[in-house]
Amino acid sequence: MARKPAHEQFDTLKAIQDRAFDLFGRYGYDGVSIGDISTAAKLSKGALYWHYPSKEALFLACLKRLHALFDAYIFDPMRDPGIDPVAGVLTLFKGISRLLQDPLVRNGVAGYWLVPDSPETAELAAEQRAFEARSIVAIRSVLARGIEMGRFDLGGDLEDMSRAIISIVEAVILPLRYQSPEEVRGTLGVLARTLFRAYDKGGLLPQL
Repeated sequence: MARKPAHEQFDTLKAIQDRAFDLFGRYGYDGVSIGDISTAAKLSKGALYWHYPSKEALFLACLKRLHALFDAYIFDPMRDPGIDPVAGVLTLFKGISRLLQDPLVRNGVAGYWLVPDSPETAELAAEQRAFEARSIVAIRSVLARGIEMGRFDLGGDLEDMSRAIISIVEAVILPLRYQSPEEVRGTLGVLARTLFRAYDKGGLLPQL
């Protein structure tokens, strides 16, 4: 088979990635077949396999795309070593709000948490665990600086709080996408205030 011109390859690859990202996000790994994706992208299975050798490889590419969205909106700004810890926490919740307005999550991304536990999906599970571990480090760093600066008093809850926040970040993406931006801001504000009410030392709650 003759290789297509570069611009046609790009268009084909984008069609595959966009349709696969949407379908996996709605129906999960087991709920989507290569045939479903090729039909949605209006391509033959052969054209799809030209770019991706397996469904696992395509799901992994889509999962990394989702993680990149989380990083761009939420965790990369938090990783700025000079960010004020209060600003870092605010960035977290503002980033969630902005992520929910991204067209890519409009149809849902819950399917990325619907991955069967099997040998063929081990790499997918490992990628998700690695993403969560990196994100927890970013959150922990902001909270630890807040403790050092006397802005937060987490007692011995730093690790538990860091894990709790990543769980909240993942969980709220799913139902809040149906709400208006104003409703999202209100809901996130309540979550943030509830989460930090016992730990704030006067600098965070007024801004939340």
